Amino acid sequence: MPVEVFFAVLLAAALHAGWNALVKINAEPIIAMGLIMACTSFVALFFLPFIPVPPTTMWPWLMLTLVLHFGYKVFLVKAYAQGDFGQVYPIARGSGPVWVLLVSVLLFAAAFSQLQILAVLLIAGGVAALSRFKRGQPLGAGFYYALITGLWIASYTMVDGYTVSRMGHVHSFVVWLFLLDGIIATLWAYRYNPEVFVASLTQHWMVAVGGGAMSMAAYWICLWAMTQVPVAMVAALRETSVLFGALLSSYMFKETLGRSRFIAAGLIFSGLILIKLA
Repeated sequence: MPVEVFFAVLLAAALHAGWNALVKINAEPIIAMGLIMACTSFVALFFLPFIPVPPTTMWPWLMLTLVLHFGYKVFLVKAYAQGDFGQVYPIARGSGPVWVLLVSVLLFAAAFSQLQILAVLLIAGGVAALSRFKRGQPLGAGFYYALITGLWIASYTMVDGYTVSRMGHVHSFVVWLFLLDGIIATLWAYRYNPEVFVASLTQHWMVAVGGGAMSMAAYWICLWAMTQVPVAMVAALRETSVLFGALLSSYMFKETLGRSRFIAAGLIFSGLILIKLA
């Protein structure tokens, strides 16, 4: 993987962890997500005068990915309602690259070296290892919702990666995706609880704007990277955001990093080295 792509995706992962840390606001999951997406839509408006309208051939793919992005949000909220954040988030993000790898190989006959496959599995395994399981207790509904959420992540990652790598126009695609996706998510959150949504936006608008800008920048970088290297490699490298999140939680929220987290970090670091060498 070219060095500039490698470090660009790492930057995107750090930005993704950063906006997730900013979402530590006093709101329900649907409301918090709606606030962030409302601001990404607002940020996208500023780019509209400077980018062309997507070509006609791109619009069906754009409509498809809007459905997939919304499905991801719905199932992520369901997962958070049934399980802890510390378990759901790593499983959802960690399973995504594995789904991408499986679909790429089984359905699209994509060619990956053994080193690339091992790198993806190491990173995904390390990310999933950050989840907090309680011994002696069965896996709850949150675990299964998180796995399904990972499938939604893989689906929109594959569609978006295919679209920008085959059709180009990455900047137009990103801006219109965030504009329309933000409108859909905002309407969803507003209809869920109008009073809480307006009150939360008034109280936390600076956090929402910062989170929205970081979210958009992170995904924009990743889509550009998908035009340079295989989608599965970007998907795996992007999920190191969970590692950055663990570091932020230790620094900002004084959460302790136990032995399991250090082992998970070692797996992710090993995968990073292999991706750079692949």
